Amino acid sequence: MLRGLDHPAPVSRAVRMRKSLPLPALALFLIACLVGAAPSAAAPVAVVAMPPYTIEGSDDSWRGPAVDLFRAAADEAGYEYRLVPAGDLPAGAAPQVTLPVFAGQAAAAQDRRSLPFHVDAVGLVGGSETGGTAGFLQRLRGLLNVGFLKVVGIICGLLLVAGTIFWLVERSGNDDLGSDGSRLRGIGDGFWWAGVTATTIGYGDLVPRTPPGRVVAMVWMLFSMALTSILTAYIVSLTGARNSPATTSLSDAIADQRVGYIAEGPIGPDLLRGAGTTARFVSLPAALSALDAGRIDLVAHPYQAAKAAAGDRKVQATSGAAAMPVIETAGAEELRAALDTIILSPEWQQRMESEFGRN
Repeated sequence: MLRGLDHPAPVSRAVRMRKSLPLPALALFLIACLVGAAPSAAAPVAVVAMPPYTIEGSDDSWRGPAVDLFRAAADEAGYEYRLVPAGDLPAGAAPQVTLPVFAGQAAAAQDRRSLPFHVDAVGLVGGSETGGTAGFLQRLRGLLNVGFLKVVGIICGLLLVAGTIFWLVERSGNDDLGSDGSRLRGIGDGFWWAGVTATTIGYGDLVPRTPPGRVVAMVWMLFSMALTSILTAYIVSLTGARNSPATTSLSDAIADQRVGYIAEGPIGPDLLRGAGTTARFVSLPAALSALDAGRIDLVAHPYQAAKAAAGDRKVQATSGAAAMPVIETAGAEELRAALDTIILSPEWQQRMESEFGRN
């Protein structure tokens, strides 16, 4: 008798499992295996076009410091993503990551968003021109105030004191100083000499001829160097021609002005309480159109974003308030930690300063 007929061949484990499982259960098991083996889809990341932080290229690529920051953090955290324009997301979609948003706009709590990756000033688009004849007259009017007249009086007093001392020590040995013997004429000549010396003009019609007079002249020349520097800085502050863009407080700049702001933007009516009137607009282009049409005087918006969108319009940075862009990371804790680490690094701070300067 053949052995195979008395003892059936062993059945494999897979065949036994297939025979033991009902057909519906087997189908569910196979589907679960296939789903588990499939690679996870990359998470959509909403990108808001906000130059200069995020700039969309013609080939649908994205660039800018906020994009570079996110990519570096995503690589560090192993976060799989795909960048999607915020406007292309389906209605009602809530992406886990959105960049950039401003701290005042972020719907997420503080522990669900990054630290501010840049601290920006509040910018004002519009206002009077500061170039050409109009700008010169505007700066000249800045000198017509009581403070400037007081400074002129103090300087004249210092010139009179220096000129009188010069006359007292020189009158006996200098024939050019009050030659007719008149005390008033001598003090007047000393006043003239002090003014000519302080301004470094030096006509040469009056010069010290005695050793005490030369000592007085040397001390006065050294003092005049410091006096000229102080006076120059004061005049610059009066005319408003400073090097730093953030020279005017926000409250002073918007006083009695018609100011527009962007709905759902980082700068709202709470920051614009000192304005004459405020107007709300759905977008920055709409606000700029109203500015061009003369319906408002200024548009309040974060300085860097305003400067990128303003074109040829004047943009002024103000002090006393700040706009802080962040990256919203709802639930992505490792990504948020990586973002904060990069933001706090000296390298990132140096990049922000080199690109945007200090506000």
